[in-house]
Amino acid sequence: MTTGERVTVAALPALEAAVRRLKLRQLQLLVAIGEYGNLHRAAEAVHISQPAASKLLAQVEEALGSSLFERLPRGLRPTAAGDALLRRAGNIVAELSAAGEELAAIASGRGGRVRLGSIVGAVPGLISATAVSLHRASDPIALSLVLGTSGTLLAALRERRLDLVVGRIPVTSERHDLSFEFLVDERQVVVCRADHPIAMRAADLALRDLDLRYLMGAPWVVHPPGSVLHARFEDMLRRAGLPSPAKAIETDSVDITINLLLAGDFLAVLPRNTVAPWIERGFLAVLPVELSLDLGAVGIITLIDRPLSRAAERVVEGLRRHAQAGEGQPSEP
Repeated sequence: MTTGERVTVAALPALEAAVRRLKLRQLQLLVAIGEYGNLHRAAEAVHISQPAASKLLAQVEEALGSSLFERLPRGLRPTAAGDALLRRAGNIVAELSAAGEELAAIASGRGGRVRLGSIVGAVPGLISATAVSLHRASDPIALSLVLGTSGTLLAALRERRLDLVVGRIPVTSERHDLSFEFLVDERQVVVCRADHPIAMRAADLALRDLDLRYLMGAPWVVHPPGSVLHARFEDMLRRAGLPSPAKAIETDSVDITINLLLAGDFLAVLPRNTVAPWIERGFLAVLPVELSLDLGAVGIITLIDRPLSRAAERVVEGLRRHAQAGEGQPSEP
């Protein structure tokens, strides 16, 4: 072992002790600087003056013996050490904030607040039924619903900006810190306007099976590259020896997709239960096409090392109950 290595090893206990002595106000400032990249805005966020914030940051860096932020002409950027500390500091601050919210809810007799993430188009009836039952309870829960892709939602979950997620864990995602509980399988179908020429022809001929090849000349609305559905759809076409649709609009918005279907001669792949209300009212039709799209089950995703609040546990219980009752049919709380 060299002299430099002995000094580094010897300094580790002191460094660990310095980290443990960091105060909450210091952690809050570090998180704010990481969020805004600007000392003035970070100081405002934690309600102190900029000189006080500058002094506080200097004290932390001196105690740790390391620069946490690069001083740039237009702000601050975390160093490698800063990144490492910010990840943990953000979790600590978020957990303490969540604890404060939970204690306030208990003191006031409210049910608490839960931040629920859901992939776009994922079992909307299930989410709605759960939200309604929680709202009807004697101690209703304040539910904040965030829609997004699996990647963005899991990142928010890991950063403690969400309490739980309803969705899928992508095959490429790290899973060691995630817990997954099965809820439902979503059946994907090809949908179009009810009076679409292809739908009318299929109905006239009483067709029970349409060849996917027959549909590839039509305009499509597809999920953008990078999404799970896009990858599975493209893989299905390759296995069938078919090219990608020549005319396609890319969007991950269910609302935009449905509006395009209603307004034009588009086709799209959507979850059957997502479009059920439009099918029942006669606006959309499901084409008799067999799809080999294995997207995986939809379930409840949480962090293994993060215990759920009582309010979040109630949301999980509601999701389980309504999933068992049939993917979102409302029931009494």
